Amino acid sequence: MSKSQKTLYFVKIYFLAFVLATFVLFPIMVMVSMSLKAPDEQFTSPPYLVPKRPTLSNYLHVIGRGSMFLRYFLNSLLVAAASTVIVLGVALFSSYSYARLRFPGRDFFFILILLSQLFPLAAIIVSLYRIMSQLRMIDTYWSLIVAYLTFSVPVGVWLLRNFFLGIPKELEEAAMIDGCTRFMAFWKIVVPLIRPGLGATFAYLFFVTWQEFMFALTFITSEAKRTLPVGIFDYVGQYETNWGNLMAASSLICVPVFLLFLFVQQQLVGGLTRGAVKG
Repeated sequence: MSKSQKTLYFVKIYFLAFVLATFVLFPIMVMVSMSLKAPDEQFTSPPYLVPKRPTLSNYLHVIGRGSMFLRYFLNSLLVAAASTVIVLGVALFSSYSYARLRFPGRDFFFILILLSQLFPLAAIIVSLYRIMSQLRMIDTYWSLIVAYLTFSVPVGVWLLRNFFLGIPKELEEAAMIDGCTRFMAFWKIVVPLIRPGLGATFAYLFFVTWQEFMFALTFITSEAKRTLPVGIFDYVGQYETNWGNLMAASSLICVPVFLLFLFVQQQLVGGLTRGAVKG
């Protein structure tokens, strides 16, 4: 390939990347722009992206006194963090078992776990609601945490299993020869080596549970226990929608996800890629 052909190739790649980034980021730019506009600027014709008179009044109203936004934020943080930690604890040992141990039906049960992801959440929500109702867990944080386990545990097991498969068995065997039990070799040798995988799995599961809407809308009935995806509908009225406040709240919801991604972006991208190519 000549130098001119290489240059043309990279120009095409960067152009496609620019088009894709614009396509992905444009809705976010519109959301932030709307949140910084006063009501008289939000629906002008022709529309413009950069506010002429930027204002933070929408954000101040969302997080101001009397607003339930901070309460919704804490609810989402509690539910997302608790469910993610529980999933990591379960998936850590389960994925190690599927990667290292030999037991009857291992491959069958692992395929069964993966097949569970083929069912849409809408297909199981009625059954889950009946179970939660019989256990008197409706309108509790535990109802959401348990419900989130149904779709996050299989993903956690699949991702971490591939990290365990990437670690040579000889490291554990050498540790056990030196006197370690299997659990000690697992905890002191293997777990530190998959910290990038734990970070990637934690970030992915937190993203998924943080933005979940359908279960939160179904299982939580009181206003004080709503999560953010449901709570922002306070700004959607029957006859009128406060678009400035709605876009400001939507922008604030994205902030924790963006900050977490900045800290774990390398582990997240590497973890998902590794999980996709290793069997």
